[in-house]
Amino acid sequence: MLSPKLSLIIASKDRKAILAVTLEKVYRALQGVPAEVLIINDSKTESISLPAEYQDKVRVIDNPKSGVASARNLGAKNALAPLLVFMDDDMWVTAENIQVTVDLSQQYSQEPRCFNLNWVYPPDLQKYVQSTQFGRYLHHYGFDSLKGWCRGLPWNDNELFATPGITSQYLAIRKVDFEKSGGYNENFPHAGFEDHEFSQRLAEHHIQPYICPTSIMYHNEADRMNLTAWLARKKRGGETRRVAVELGHQELVYDYGLLKGSVYQVISLIRPAVMGILTLIPNKKAFDKLYFGLTNLLLGAALYSGYQMVPSRA
Repeated sequence: MLSPKLSLIIASKDRKAILAVTLEKVYRALQGVPAEVLIINDSKTESISLPAEYQDKVRVIDNPKSGVASARNLGAKNALAPLLVFMDDDMWVTAENIQVTVDLSQQYSQEPRCFNLNWVYPPDLQKYVQSTQFGRYLHHYGFDSLKGWCRGLPWNDNELFATPGITSQYLAIRKVDFEKSGGYNENFPHAGFEDHEFSQRLAEHHIQPYICPTSIMYHNEADRMNLTAWLARKKRGGETRRVAVELGHQELVYDYGLLKGSVYQVISLIRPAVMGILTLIPNKKAFDKLYFGLTNLLLGAALYSGYQMVPSRA
């Protein structure tokens, strides 16, 4: 293989089926491109084996540490190309996405910039989302697109625009800029607010994130379309938020107060009953408001529980 111009780094943990689909699309998208793919296996119980046809472009590296932050840093350390692309194991990349990434890197090669591409759920998953109460909940609150995740922030549908932070679901950054910023903070035990912390250090080094809204990827969360798994992830997100607070990010402090904290403690105790009630609500849009309200209570309780897991240093 020629010296790669692009190193695509995918951290993965215990998602073999999802990763297999992602890798097939990645390999197809990189045909004719001098690029390498580094799969960083963050699992301590499962190995990742590659089909023989992928081995000209793809390497698997087991992460001796734990957590997506350390996995990404390990990938960057082993990357051979000057342009790094961090990608989640459930993102579907196309040749067009790769070409746009390379073009942006070349166009702004003299400027300290990094880039996110846009994403939405794949069509089949979007259809499924509309057929279920939980799916409609995700759509209603914008969890099924990058634009939804950026609700309340500036957004431009038509052209490249600056944004205050990054998402590592698909992030292109020059290796020199990544190293200058110090990489991801490995104090974060799970995915969550490591992106927020990294964004602030990028800003300190005057590295400006941009979103390219016209190059759209698919985000394949097909294995996470159930409320129980989703709440578990949100609880881990609450934990990483508290880690960020303990690292000095006071803008992320949750001030629950006695009443709200007590409510979430009660909801946590009666969670099985609330989950049971949700299963009894008819799958009709007329009942979505009730379903959404109860789900928001469960979400608040999950975030609260995760946030309480890390003892304060104060």
